[in-house]
Amino acid sequence: MGHEVRDCFFPGNTVQVTPFILDKMPTMEQLLESDLVIVFYMEYTQPWLKAIYPFEQWELLMEKVPVLARFDESMDRGDLWLPQRVPELKKWATHYSFPAAQDAEKYGGEWLPYGADTTIFHPPTLNGLSDGPIISKPKKYDLGFIGTLYQQRHEYLMKLIQHVGAKTIFYSGNVIVQDLGGLRERETTELLAENYRQIRIFFLLPPTSRLLVEKTFDIMASDTMVMFPRFPGDAAKNLTIFKDEIHIVYYELGFFANNGKQVKYYLEHPEECERIARAGGELVRREYTLEIMLQKMIEKVTGAPVARPDKGASNDRLARIDRAMAQSSKRVSCT
Repeated sequence: MGHEVRDCFFPGNTVQVTPFILDKMPTMEQLLESDLVIVFYMEYTQPWLKAIYPFEQWELLMEKVPVLARFDESMDRGDLWLPQRVPELKKWATHYSFPAAQDAEKYGGEWLPYGADTTIFHPPTLNGLSDGPIISKPKKYDLGFIGTLYQQRHEYLMKLIQHVGAKTIFYSGNVIVQDLGGLRERETTELLAENYRQIRIFFLLPPTSRLLVEKTFDIMASDTMVMFPRFPGDAAKNLTIFKDEIHIVYYELGFFANNGKQVKYYLEHPEECERIARAGGELVRREYTLEIMLQKMIEKVTGAPVARPDKGASNDRLARIDRAMAQSSKRVSCT
């Protein structure tokens, strides 16, 4: 029997309750019909929950239905007031899934790294689809980064490029497709995946959250070598899932000359770069996919194993969730 999934609407980061939004959000009666409620991006979603559902009703929901909170950032993000907000955020769930190892240990919950959507993020293939034969294609960009260049990253990039070599171009920016109606999510994601595949070394500039950010897995699944900052202290455990110079290349934060030497070495030894990219890609596609991540989340709450789905070609979020739960008879609401 297939799994019934109710994929709920996420209105955005600014809380403004309107009749249009209320019409899109599930009613409390619909949530009570579920066997499991998963709240993704809990630090961003919880203000909406608070504005739409009286907490007394939400408490009654949690008495009858398990609510799993999946967080997106590391909880030390002062810019989001997360250290102060954690107690309030935890009140809105019965189970917790953290992408940062140190947060799972500190606040009580499961450490679960991200997973790549391998229906979109995959190596070059003969037919262009995830299930096609993998082929070798020349890389278009030797060194690059795709993402938001906030001040910390911009400053790091300006210092780094002084050490990568005068003839090496560091390509950076965003990849988006939009029209007058806004971002075209599907086309943007497909173009992003194509750009990931075209980069030889993806130098992942320092993230604000202390964890292996989501794009790390997407890039690696595309058979592109990632250079990622080495975290000190309690966040170091996050990096243990990938072996340095085997699946990924870690760089020391702030040691710009050494960072530049690493970049130049792998550009001068493309066969080693390709070996690491392939090994990292194979590991991610085997153990760190979106489907596997969802399976682990559900199994942790329900205690029932979820059969691993067959690979498909759809990149619709609802279909991806449904595939990941394909052998279950439970009803799940996801927001």
